[in-house]
Amino acid sequence: MTTKSNSPAAYNDCKFVMDLALEKPGLRYECKSAGAAMNFKQRCNKYRNLLRDQATELVAHIPGQRGSTIYDLLVIKQVNPTGGNLREGTVLVFEHQVPEGRIIDPETGEEILPPRGSLLDG
Repeated sequence: MTTKSNSPAAYNDCKFVMDLALEKPGLRYECKSAGAAMNFKQRCNKYRNLLRDQATELVAHIPGQRGSTIYDLLVIKQVNPTGGNLREGTVLVFEHQVPEGRIIDPETGEEILPPRGSLLDG
């Protein structure tokens, strides 16, 4: 039997915010305290891990496959209200993970950019 905290249904607040963050990179979630921000960030990560575990169970019989979720794209940073990276911050910023370097086509030598309208557009 699944306990409440181990059920994705216990994280509907996280799902709501993370769904918005997929559509709006840079989304800011303001909390009343640094502790509340840290707690919400931990709940978002727990929700993501629960979904990944479920996805892993679905593909466990396929060699070389691993479970993933659309939320793996999100990077959640706890910052202070002015944007500085601070564990004592009350604001969570939801960014999209993107490659840090340039992607170069080996045949043409030209840079490959994500298609317009992709989740990697920022």
